[in-house]
Amino acid sequence: MIKVQSTFKNNLPTIYLVGTPIGNLDDISKRVIDTFQKADVIYCEDTRVSFKLFEKLKINKKLKSLHKFNEHSISESFIEDINKYKNIIIISDAGIPCISDPGAIVVSKVLQSDIQVNITSVNCGPAYIHAIASSGFISRKNLFLGFLDKKNIEKEFDEILNKHKNNEVIISFYESVHRIQSTINQLSLMLNKNTKVVIARELTKINEEFLRGSISEICDYINDNQLTLKGEFCIVIDSNYDLNQESKIDMEKILIEVENLIKENVSKKDAIKTISKKYNIKKNELTKFFYK
Repeated sequence: MIKVQSTFKNNLPTIYLVGTPIGNLDDISKRVIDTFQKADVIYCEDTRVSFKLFEKLKINKKLKSLHKFNEHSISESFIEDINKYKNIIIISDAGIPCISDPGAIVVSKVLQSDIQVNITSVNCGPAYIHAIASSGFISRKNLFLGFLDKKNIEKEFDEILNKHKNNEVIISFYESVHRIQSTINQLSLMLNKNTKVVIARELTKINEEFLRGSISEICDYINDNQLTLKGEFCIVIDSNYDLNQESKIDMEKILIEVENLIKENVSKKDAIKTISKKYNIKKNELTKFFYK
């Protein structure tokens, strides 16, 4: 089932994944301090290490342990805390939780439950790191692609998805508002329909939004115009993804969509234009099938 999270526009309990200084404690940001101050409970990789940070900041909060040895066993009590507290924080000894540090297993279990909660990140560096940390996907490795080559998206997807299949690598990339729909439509043809994907929009801003679900659910959601297509996007693909028909664009499906529009009294020209835009395919790739 698809989950839509509008982080700062609801009154749900919130899990904050907070990045802490990797060495120099003076690197702490004002937003991190503000987030710590409003916390009801803070889960730490090592409470003894974290105590030194909070002592320096003159912050006194309830601390609990969350480390690699108890992450599975603590998940149930963690979910119980979501029902008790409004603001829960997860930190590691240094750096960012959930990426090569504890947190991802707990976040994943929370997202698999029926509980209503926001999951967001603070002070985690670039947007794609924020997106991966909040995704609930679990992997030791991740691959960031930046912005894909708009002229060769299909080829680039095909090469990357085939190369890293079975490598347990979380894949993330950025996309513009103008291409988000066509890119997701292309992915839906290349990935198995049950592949888990997260779209993160306007990260850390007032309009921050997460769309979580299978690629087929997300594709349908976007095409039904239920997603506000504004802002900056980061797409994250789960590491255990599978490919659909050897990761090739399903031209038969696309042609059927053109034919269905024509049956609805849309002209051939407009039908081809609409579907070519939807999947970011050159119009002449479709035209040759309808004008012979």
